Amino acid sequence: MSVLWLLLGLLVLTGSSESSSWGCYGDIRTLHTPGASCGIGRRQGLSYCGVRASERLAEIDMPFLLRYRPVIRTVGQKYCVDPAVIAGVLSRQSHGSNVLANVDGVGDGVKMVQDPGLYAPTSWISEAQVSRVTEVLTVRIKEIQRRFPTWTPDQCLRGGLCAYAGGAGYIRSSQDLSCDFCNDVLARAKYFKRQGF
Repeated sequence: MSVLWLLLGLLVLTGSSESSSWGCYGDIRTLHTPGASCGIGRRQGLSYCGVRASERLAEIDMPFLLRYRPVIRTVGQKYCVDPAVIAGVLSRQSHGSNVLANVDGVGDGVKMVQDPGLYAPTSWISEAQVSRVTEVLTVRIKEIQRRFPTWTPDQCLRGGLCAYAGGAGYIRSSQDLSCDFCNDVLARAKYFKRQGF
């Protein structure tokens, strides 16, 4: 009988750890980030910056991202990327589709072009679009892994996020791992992780 309880306990632990820490590119729960710059906070109408600003912006975007959570989880499993990171990128770029106008490649990074006067319909973000965003992120992370083979998974995730916004050439050393995009996305991702992404 005790063996049965032991097996059931292991199943519960496996199930809960899968949803809380899966992803091949670092564990966002252990990453420290300063959050959004004061410029990002001001542009979004906040009088503060840092993690508090990132979390507030993520909180505002949460209702829009909740409708895409199943798609984000499916894409996260496909690319082995924590869904909270995908949600963080979508929040940073499009406010969870609240102001999404188009998804397009611009320069070296992928940008979601925003139009503050356009409120997107509820079905605007498709699985293909979330996959494209996630694929570009994983390509950037893998580029960083090849260029810096001694870096930890956490450093490669940071590098991939900075390269996502600035292009692969943006990362020349570990000094470049604290870009505003990365800091803000990671703080938002940590918030979304606590909310069940």
